[in-house]
Amino acid sequence: MAQKISYTFVEAAEMTGYSERTIRQQVTDGNLAARYANSKGVIRHEDLAEWIDSLPAESPRA
Repeated sequence: MAQKISYTFVEAAEMTGYSERTIRQQVTDGNLAARYANSKGVIRHEDLAEWIDSLPAESPRA
């Protein structure tokens, strides 16, 4: 099966284990890039992976 090139916000949340609200907030904050066709937002696979890679490697509580 071919790799998807983009995900809806719901799919991005499912793929990462974060909530849709977190994904949308990260887009709003400018930390995660989204692309829009009309009003439907999608997140490119590469941008989602880059965002995950940018997260801290250790818990802030550690």
